[in-house]
Amino acid sequence: MRVVRAQMPSRRPIEVARWVGLGLVVAGVLLSVVGSGVVALLGALPIVAGGALYVVATVRWWDRAVDTALVIGARDDRSARSAGWRPTVSVTDVRSARRVALWLAAVLPALALVAGIGSWAIPALEPTSAPAIPAAAPPSTPSPTPATAAPRGARGLPVAPFTVEDGAVQIAQIDDEDAWAAVCEAAMGDSDCQAWGVASTIECDLQMTISFAATETGPVTRPQERSVRVRPGTPAYLASVAAEPWSGIEAARCQPRPEIDDHVATWFATQDYEAQPEGCWSLGCIGFDVIPERDCPAADVQYSVFDDYGRLGNPHDLVVPVELHADELVTVWAGGVESFAGDAVLTRISCPGADDDRTTSAASSRKQASGSP
Repeated sequence: MRVVRAQMPSRRPIEVARWVGLGLVVAGVLLSVVGSGVVALLGALPIVAGGALYVVATVRWWDRAVDTALVIGARDDRSARSAGWRPTVSVTDVRSARRVALWLAAVLPALALVAGIGSWAIPALEPTSAPAIPAAAPPSTPSPTPATAAPRGARGLPVAPFTVEDGAVQIAQIDDEDAWAAVCEAAMGDSDCQAWGVASTIECDLQMTISFAATETGPVTRPQERSVRVRPGTPAYLASVAAEPWSGIEAARCQPRPEIDDHVATWFATQDYEAQPEGCWSLGCIGFDVIPERDCPAADVQYSVFDDYGRLGNPHDLVVPVELHADELVTVWAGGVESFAGDAVLTRISCPGADDDRTTSAASSRKQASGSP
């Protein structure tokens, strides 16, 4: 083959095209494996384009190699042959090598595309694992509070899922490191944080009581009321920030979603991205300035996040706890918005545990901000 390659005319542009195509395939696989959301999806484009360029260039290179071998063979036939003469090039061997090379050129991009597609998502939480519930079933029956202490988990030591409404709502601790980072890193500050995932086949306002403890079996140090609006087909993730490393679900119940949410706060997109938490440097965050109308020591801020960072699903809901003081502006952050096409929308602020459990939704916030009744 060295003789054929040395005498092959105009081979360099074809060889450059082969290397460019191979480089695009490798870049596409890296994008699909390392990236998330739209970035991972776009990784298929360079795989397809690079694979096509690589295959076409390989076919042309080997066609030219066979033609060159035929020319060399014809030239040898015209030469005077001595008794010990051997052909310079075997055309049969070149054609055999061409068949193998073309087969490999076709298989390589196909395998790269399969690898890229296979890396796109294994969801961190399976929302379809709960049994189907008829749409007419009212989500109003509360789960009983256990008579004994709830099983507790810690980061890296998750507990079994907690079910509500006969399995229509499932609550589980998130153990995957990337998923945990997407939920907790922008919200935890200097405290510990556990990430909880909720998958639901019904729509309701899920009220949860989480208990905290210093050890797995020690006394409960404090309970905390949390609230998250769940909906079918969209997983929700909740950051549980505390100084205690152990926690568990004491009770949970579904309440029907109110027709109109009460007003707790007004919010708008922040312009002060210099103030974002350290966790946002790697996660990517979108911030909102919140002006509370009353004090709430542990408000729940809920976002719709349109990004698949941590393989949480696109879209997914994210709920983080924030301390609110009346008329004092505070900036809150939705983490895990890494890709250039990612986005997040603040949809709800609630104050669980309050006497009237008042909640602000995006619609009611807009009405209050515009002076509408």
